[in-house]
Amino acid sequence: MRAAGTVAALVLATLVLAPARARAHGQRGATVDIIEQPSGDVLVTLTAVVVDATLAPQLDGCALGPLGAAAAAAEDVGLARAWRGRCPHGLDGVTVSVVGLGAAISEAVVRVQRTDGTTVNAVLTAGSRAVRLTGPPARLAVARAHVGLGLRHILTGVDHLLFLVLLVLYAGELRAVIMAESAFALSHGLTFAATSLGWLQVASAPAEACIALSLVLLALDVGDPARRPPRVELAALAFGFGAIHGLGFAGGLRELGAPDAHAAWALVGFGLGVELGQLAFVLAVAAVVSLLRRIRLVGLAQHAVAYGAGALATAWFIQRALVSLGLEVS
Repeated sequence: MRAAGTVAALVLATLVLAPARARAHGQRGATVDIIEQPSGDVLVTLTAVVVDATLAPQLDGCALGPLGAAAAAAEDVGLARAWRGRCPHGLDGVTVSVVGLGAAISEAVVRVQRTDGTTVNAVLTAGSRAVRLTGPPARLAVARAHVGLGLRHILTGVDHLLFLVLLVLYAGELRAVIMAESAFALSHGLTFAATSLGWLQVASAPAEACIALSLVLLALDVGDPARRPPRVELAALAFGFGAIHGLGFAGGLRELGAPDAHAAWALVGFGLGVELGQLAFVLAVAAVVSLLRRIRLVGLAQHAVAYGAGALATAWFIQRALVSLGLEVS
């Protein structure tokens, strides 16, 4: 197998493609920014990855909307909407919720900036739609919240899951699968942490294109299983691909709503959630492959998945490469 050539091709594509802006594969939610003004007013901005008119923030006990002649009601600006409001007793004890969370927008990051310079961050979901502003969260609370976000990051990323399916099919036996998955998770976590902490800056569009390219290259190997690589070689390949996939979450900790004071705890929680989600998914796929092998259908399934994934990933690569070059894609 051409592990070194494959990784080199991915790195070359990352360097060549133009650094245009694009949504990363991990960004599937909304962000609510609440800025407390010295006057006692609050400025609330909601940004979502897709237009959803039903999505709106609510601050219990605060009046959002026009405040006299100088204020304007909610104003649409692209995918963002903004409100100005007043909380008579300040933000202490105020409950923040987001109406409209569901299938289209499953989660919302709430970021609150107080006049004293402190910040409060929380992640809301369809099952947990509200947070009470009582001060900065504890370290373990931050880590716990980001475990769930890491799980959702993996289990809602179609391209990521498809790569793991191909990896299981290519590895063949369980020990090789676990080694490859562990290497993939390690490098994914390292590059995600590096981008989150500002040590590494890569535009999301070429990174997304390279993720699609990784699927194409792995699908080619799965479709031609004449020689299964040694475990160490496969783990090295997975490590290289994981580094590329970790770059796909361009927003980093800012998009996760992690407070600066607890960034390390957020990274640990998110990484643990990613690993748990990956491991559970990989073991489930390995069980299905084992069953197919017993009924002698694994060869057919392997070729079907390889060709199907390769075709889909090729379309993704072309689309994302055009976006990275600044070309419109309908």
